[in-house]
Amino acid sequence: MERRAQEISERQLLEQVKRYRRISVVGLAKNVGKTTVVNFLLRRLSQACVITVGVDGEREDKIFKNTKPPVFLPKGNLAVVPSTEVPVGTKILETFETPSTPLSLVKALMDVEVHTVKIGSYEETLNVMERIKKHAREFIIDGALARMGSISISNAVILISGAEIGKSVEEVVDKTVKVVSKILTPRAPKYVIEIANKMPKMPFAIKNDKIVKINANGVAGYDEEIVKIAQGAQYLYLPGAVTDEIASRVECPIVVPSPDKIFSDAGNFLSIKETKLLAVALNHSSVRGYEVNPEELILELKKRLNDGIIVFDVLYDHE
Repeated sequence: MERRAQEISERQLLEQVKRYRRISVVGLAKNVGKTTVVNFLLRRLSQACVITVGVDGEREDKIFKNTKPPVFLPKGNLAVVPSTEVPVGTKILETFETPSTPLSLVKALMDVEVHTVKIGSYEETLNVMERIKKHAREFIIDGALARMGSISISNAVILISGAEIGKSVEEVVDKTVKVVSKILTPRAPKYVIEIANKMPKMPFAIKNDKIVKINANGVAGYDEEIVKIAQGAQYLYLPGAVTDEIASRVECPIVVPSPDKIFSDAGNFLSIKETKLLAVALNHSSVRGYEVNPEELILELKKRLNDGIIVFDVLYDHE
């Protein structure tokens, strides 16, 4: 791929990151290159804060036992770290308690490596970001393995895909497009959004323009009741994760709070939250020793995506 085109994509991406400010970086597989993208962004930003919804910065992958790239925090950027593991070369700006351990917001006084840990639930993480936003221009949210839920607390998403999820260009592209389509789930009608915002944890159906509340604590375990009430409905709103058990049996559109709640390829889904997909970063090589053609991978994925979505190779930057 021509270096000039790569530089243009990178510049456009950074402009979008600065515009949306709260960016979730989500990988489709372990070792797909998520930390590489996080480091790529941090090197090009100042006063950005990196947080995680899992664990990151460890030296070795706990599942596959291979060496992982560390999270590098350039001078001037920030991170939320365990208070017991504040790196040398950083300044503590705030310390706060969480259900698991005390955490500190630190600012790098020089380039350092950091070990970030999960703050708590997505709601707790969002609350912490609100508390410390006076210190940070942007938030880079490390989505961790399969943590699509970070989409619900971000303004925009960068998706990481590549050879780690398929051994051919066609396989990688097909799997990536399937996830992209979920992230870009269309928004529900305005009046449905208004109803859901008033009772976000209450499942309900809209029948004959009337609200029918569903006596269910979430979604799991209430399949039969939900499917029965959804018959003949205009819309069905479900606040929890929706699997094939319900999606394959409901004919009306299913409305979810955000696309991370969709765990089915069946069904017609709509979302309360609109999700902006900024870019798909591709890693043409796998830690298992194989790779696909990077230029062909980028070209084929661009053909299948909307023009506004940036596509670039995470390993093409040679700094």
